[in-house]
Formats: sequence, C-alpha cells, structure tokens
Amino acid sequence: MLRLFVAVDLPSPEQQAVATLCTSVGGARWTKPHQLHITLRFMGRTPDDQLPVIRQRLAEVKAARFRLALSGVGVFPAARRPRVLWLGLEPAAPLVSLKREIDLALGPDLMADPREEKRDFHPHLTLARFTRRPGESLARFLAQHATYRGTDWEVGCFRLYRSSLHPSGAVHECLKVYPLA
Repeated sequence: MLRLFVAVDLPSPEQQAVATLCTSVGGARWTKPHQLHITLRFMGRTPDDQLPVIRQRLAEVKAARFRLALSGVGVFPAARRPRVLWLGLEPAAPLVSLKREIDLALGPDLMADPREEKRDFHPHLTLARFTRRPGESLARFLAQHATYRGTDWEVGCFRLYRSSLHPSGAVHECLKVYPLA
C-alpha cells in the first residue's frame, strides 16, 4: 500500500521565510521547512496497482500557471480547541480551480475518505499540529502574524507525493511533477 497525496510546493525562499515564524507556540509540532506544501488531494492508503492509473489521470489535468502568496494566519477547527495552525493563501481562486480539476481527474474512487468530497476546500499551508493545548502563546502568535504577507511566486506545477510514516515523522518522496500550462 502506498500513502499518496497531491500538492503544490513552496519555493525555497518562502520555505525559509516561513521557518522563521515557526517558534514560540506551546504544544506545537512544527512542519519541517523542507516538507512545507499545500495539499490539494490526500489519497491516503492506496493499493500499489492504482499508481499507474493515478499518474495517467493527473497527466490529463489542464490548468494555467498562476501567482500565489502566503497571507494571514489561523487555526482549524476553532480557536478554543485548535488542532492545526496555518498560513492562508491569496488569491485562493486559482488554487481552488486547480484542486477541482485534480478532483475531477481522479474521481471519487480515489478518495481516502468519501466525506472529503463534500468538505469545503480551505487553501492553507499547515505550519503546525498541536500535541496539547497551546494556551496564551497561540493568541500572541495569531495577533503578531495576523497581517503576515509573503512574497508572491508563480505556481508552475503540482506534484504527486508518497508519504512514508516513521517514528521521527513523515518522509515525503516526489513521484511525479505535473507542469501547468
């Protein structure tokens, strides 16, 4: 079984800028800078024999290049019980459109969780997951970075990744790069 997802990567300068934000919040397990990505489709545990079909379907995705920037911070699902700390993305529309094209190409048969098809997509970059309640340090972080704005970059491709779970954390391996028009 393969653990797969489709994502857009951050360019190295943005990874470095984001890494400087990743401090001073209690209970946060920060995403490693080299693993920062914007998940467009999580497929989870996928039989090995489906990989050729997935690659073929993703190669059929047609979408234009677009510009994107990190903007603002927030938490999921709610401030009183946060599980994920994130950076927002602007403009969201091209990313939402790319996700829709990927979802249409892959179809519902490759959903890790059938409920995912009905969930709204909230484009974001996961900064951290909480291992315990963060307390007041989270409120300070959110206030300090509420107006954060990164440098915009051109999104020229998306990638298919394999994620392997290890005691030290997940390891992501790029299986294929799909250029945008």
